[in-house]
Amino acid sequence: MKYGIEHVKEKLKDRLTTVHYEHCVRTAEAAARMARAFRIDERQAYLAGLLHDYARSMSAAQLISEAKKLGFRVNAVEAAFPYLLHARIGARLVELDLDIKDKEIVSAIENHTIGSTSMTKLDKIIYVADMIEPGRHYEGLDALRRISLEDLDEVFERAYIHSLGYLVRSKKLIHPLTVEVWNKLIAKNNEK
Repeated sequence: MKYGIEHVKEKLKDRLTTVHYEHCVRTAEAAARMARAFRIDERQAYLAGLLHDYARSMSAAQLISEAKKLGFRVNAVEAAFPYLLHARIGARLVELDLDIKDKEIVSAIENHTIGSTSMTKLDKIIYVADMIEPGRHYEGLDALRRISLEDLDEVFERAYIHSLGYLVRSKKLIHPLTVEVWNKLIAKNNEK
């Protein structure tokens, strides 16, 4: 990466709404705390948290257009809810716009919304930090925050269950990858 944190923050201020920018800063701080607790690179976690919503302020039409420009396949769920594309698009754009070549950071950005069947520690940290940052408020959040520095696999699983439960309760479409991630979590638990 050829840019420092302050340059990245300035770039984000130009790209994001104030609300999204402030959320990114809080997510970065939460990610750095989690990284410290789980003994992984704090700067890497901070940067991934800062950049996780790089494409979040794009409109639905912009996300669809950018996905086509980048050659991404858009499935039916993503077409119905283009917001879901912001993680994948953001990951690619930080590589192109900011010359970020750190594959772990790019992966964490890409996987922070839907997840993947092979989540790294950093992927899990960014997924959880996005959900527990101090600006968030929802039922069940205090329990996630309490364990967020104790057991990474446990807090990720609980956070994923919370997200999936929200989708079901809200009668929203579920991304096919979400089903794959859920099935892998269940299979892993059944192996224990």
